[in-house]
Amino acid sequence: MLTSLFINGVFEETLAEIEKTQHAHPGMECYMQPYSSHKVKLLAESDPTRESPITLYFSLTKSLNYISYRAKIVGWQDKRKLSQAALVPLNQHISDFQPSERDIYLTARNGKPCVNLISVIDVTRLETQIPVSCLIKTTDGTPLKKRTQAGGWSRVREQFGWLGTVSEAVQDDVEAALQVEVAKSLGDSAAARQQRLAMAPRLPEPIQVVSRAFRRNPDVIAEVLVRANGTCEECHSSAPFRRASDDTAYLEVHHRKYLSEGGEDTVANALALCPNCHRELHFGKRDAPQ
Repeated sequence: MLTSLFINGVFEETLAEIEKTQHAHPGMECYMQPYSSHKVKLLAESDPTRESPITLYFSLTKSLNYISYRAKIVGWQDKRKLSQAALVPLNQHISDFQPSERDIYLTARNGKPCVNLISVIDVTRLETQIPVSCLIKTTDGTPLKKRTQAGGWSRVREQFGWLGTVSEAVQDDVEAALQVEVAKSLGDSAAARQQRLAMAPRLPEPIQVVSRAFRRNPDVIAEVLVRANGTCEECHSSAPFRRASDDTAYLEVHHRKYLSEGGEDTVANALALCPNCHRELHFGKRDAPQ
């Protein structure tokens, strides 16, 4: 999985100015100048280019716990190595297209050197803000924690390109609305359905869904699968197939009392099921007890 960069707490005015400039001049490179006296090692080691960019995520100073912008990093330079001749065109660009930056500053307000000059393209404000906890650190595979102050960066896994760029809805609402529409369609005539199908778009509208989930205990899942030993604990048939990833019997771990209803994430409250039995327990019509 590709590694991306998250920068915490950028002034929105800076990003909005770049987005506006790049909208007017597609493909133009603009510059980000984090207040840091340390190299961003990911950039120094990777040498990003237009051919092999690195995705960059931003939170804002006024909303530290949400990803609000995204961009592509296409270059990095160590400011300490910039000659006076190299600074001239850079400062001219800042004057012409990023005037709020004033210039390529070499020191921060506290007097410490500013090391990183990052070249970016495609700066885009996300339609839907994404919690920073959706980003997973590459160092240990854990989600980013809530931010308490601006500054700093993290190596994170690259997210899907559509994240934050499409309209948002609650998953349960989407599924419930679909079932209502399906019931209405089944009540219509075949002719009415065919008429709508003839005019319907072939590609569905993408949406981003919000849902509630639980961080499940992997030891519970492992213990239940070991207990089942490849046999569905509901119908007592062998698992219908084996996983391509590791050649193990494919069973799904189901909670007798749902976690959403206060059920415990324990071995005693779980079953290993074949997909058919799992779906039946969730959606099937069960006979009333005698």
